Amino acid sequence: MVIGAGIAGLFAARALTGHFRQVIVIDRDALPPDAAHRTGVPQGAHVHALFTRGLRTAEELLPGFADTLLQRGGQRIDVGADLAIHTPYGWGTRSASNLEVVGASRPLIEAVARERITLLPGVRLLDRHHVERLTGNKYRVQAVRARDLQLDSTIDLPTQLVVDASGRGSRLPAWLDTLGCPEPVPETVIDPQLGYATRLYRRSPTSDPGWRACYSLLNAPTTTRGAVIAPIEDQRWIVTLLGIGPDRPGRHDNDFLPFAASLATPEIARALQQATPLTHVATSRATANRRRHLDQVATLPANLFVLGDAACAFNPIYAQGMTVAMLTAQLLDTCLREPAGPASPAARYHRRLSKLIDAPWLLATAADQRFPLTQGPESSAARRLMANYLNRVLAAGTDDPRVQHAFLKVLTMIDSPAALAAPATLLRTLRHSVRTMPGSTGQIPGRQAPAPPSQP
Repeated sequence: MVIGAGIAGLFAARALTGHFRQVIVIDRDALPPDAAHRTGVPQGAHVHALFTRGLRTAEELLPGFADTLLQRGGQRIDVGADLAIHTPYGWGTRSASNLEVVGASRPLIEAVARERITLLPGVRLLDRHHVERLTGNKYRVQAVRARDLQLDSTIDLPTQLVVDASGRGSRLPAWLDTLGCPEPVPETVIDPQLGYATRLYRRSPTSDPGWRACYSLLNAPTTTRGAVIAPIEDQRWIVTLLGIGPDRPGRHDNDFLPFAASLATPEIARALQQATPLTHVATSRATANRRRHLDQVATLPANLFVLGDAACAFNPIYAQGMTVAMLTAQLLDTCLREPAGPASPAARYHRRLSKLIDAPWLLATAADQRFPLTQGPESSAARRLMANYLNRVLAAGTDDPRVQHAFLKVLTMIDSPAALAAPATLLRTLRHSVRTMPGSTGQIPGRQAPAPPSQP
């Protein structure tokens, strides 16, 4: 049984098909037959990125997944050449790379995954059902009790294994309490008070801004406004404005362009002035980093696995969520294939999950903890050092393609943040003189050649 039919739940179902004759995916939404927004995905209206490692992992789990996205209108983007990144130090250099992302709306990404996975033998979607509780005891879940939202009746669904992939709104603590688990799951929450505002635009067929996608970075503690503009299906742009605390973007259509014009670079506002808005503004403030430390709980049911945002939700600005969800689905498959040992498969899985999450969690929270309004534990000296060094990397990347390539490999989750301390990158970064230029616009760099080597 998989609770949740989002990206995490769908790829978890794919992983489980190699181990069970039947996999049932439960969701409270009426799942659409095509690419459409649904209420159970509150972030679905905003920009999403399936960066390089996520795209490669999706291909391993569902061969041909990227091609299907492209056939349905997704846009192939070379992160090194096509993405213009504005930082407080100027524009990052651009050069061809093997780091790809497919630009597509979240509804399309989810629709393609749902179509592909429901064609697999034994997979069944049970929509319009709300999971009320898990039945069993602290050692093992025996059934999932779900309410049919159409008939207003409940049903107990016996199960050998349960995956909680129900996202940020997971009711895991309540479910564990009813199972008699004696201790709460420890959590860490780091909330930088980020707000989103998103609109879709029709691109002008005659305009050529010199980039396929553009990212105006937030940068603590002073750069508290940013934006992302990316191509998606049907010749559209998805544009998400970002702001911290009192600088969060407004929810009214008339607020959108003035906010874009207030960014450190005029590039995004200039592009929008030549485009046609297609939607009203959609906003969200559910953006906190939240990590459940399941590896620290002594007693959990041996057949209960937690994936995706239900285990660890990242600030969406870093575009890590879908990739981590796919990686954890792979991890689930690996743990179920291993021979039985003294620890249960779920215990082994949650220990390894913690290690898998460490790098993206560090990257997200070390930066977020530097904003003055951030709620949560104080940043450690090591985290502050890393955040300061990352600023040096961004500065060096404005004129050193090799340093920029190393940064992009971390951004796309090919490398861990520790790779930025490799000797060659470290020396190049430290040689660069940091010249902070708040509000700098500068010349947008074009594509350069040749590409930097794969190992910086």
